[in-house]
Order: sequence, then C-alpha cells, then structure tokens
Amino acid sequence: MNKVKNKQSSSLLRFGIFSIKLLIASAVTFIFASFMHTQAVLSGLVNIGAEIPLSLRIQTVFVDFIGLLPTYGIIVLIGMLIAMPVANLVVKKLNLAVNSKPQKPQILLYAAAGALAMFCILMAMHPILNITVIAGARGWSGLLSQSIAGAIGGIAFALIRPIKSAN
Repeated sequence: MNKVKNKQSSSLLRFGIFSIKLLIASAVTFIFASFMHTQAVLSGLVNIGAEIPLSLRIQTVFVDFIGLLPTYGIIVLIGMLIAMPVANLVVKKLNLAVNSKPQKPQILLYAAAGALAMFCILMAMHPILNITVIAGARGWSGLLSQSIAGAIGGIAFALIRPIKSAN
C-alpha cells in the first residue's frame, strides 16, 4: 500500500515538474518570439523612412507583448505542449536521458523540437487564415527568427531539470 502511494506521489511530482518546465519554456519562447516580432515590424517601418525613437521601441515591445499574449501566447503553449513530450520520448528512446546535467545531444534535441514547433505553428496558421498573422514572421528571416525563439525555449526546457533515466 505504501509503495503504491509513493509511486503515485512520484508520478504526481514528475507531472508537476514537467508542467512547470513546459510553462517556463513556453514563456521563454513567447517572450523571444514577441520581441523578435516587434523588432521585425519596427525595422520594416524604419526601412521605409519612419523615425522610431528608443522610448517608442521599448513601449511597442510591451504593447505587443500584452496584445499577443492571449492568442499567440496560447498557441505557443499548445505547440510546446506537443513538442516537448515528443522530445522527451525521443530522449528516452535514444537513451540520452541523464542523471546529472543535460548533455549537448539532449539540449540540441529540445532546441530542434522547440524550433520545429514554432515553424509548424506558423506554417499551419497561414493556410487556415490565408495570411501570416504574426507580421514579424513574414518572409524567411521572420520565420527563422520565430523558430529561433522556439529553439531558445527548447533549450530552457532542457536546462531547467534533467530527465532521469529509467535505467
């Protein structure tokens, strides 16, 4: 009876840790994605002759963050909710799980999963809505910057707490 209780507690603890890692990775991804989106849009305005003082740039970053959070933030969370468990399975299947700090192959795998999640999110939104909703993701450089945000979130996920090997 006590063994069953300990196993349930252990499972609940692992789920809680996973959930926190997922939220942090999603937040990191969204923060970078939102920032890069804003900078891409502002850069486009500067390229056509607009003068944007630093104070307005900073204000725009915060306004975009708040404006994008209820929609893009949730979409990023859903993408990471799919990508990180799949990456966990691959890490375990390839026996990359470690008991100490994460190793380079594991970190790269989570980074790739985060980047792929962002890429797929943006590619899927275009045919559904017939536009690229995230203006900062228009063009290959914008798509790449959003994918990099996902990679950074994946790295954050990998570095928060290593997965323990089942061995």
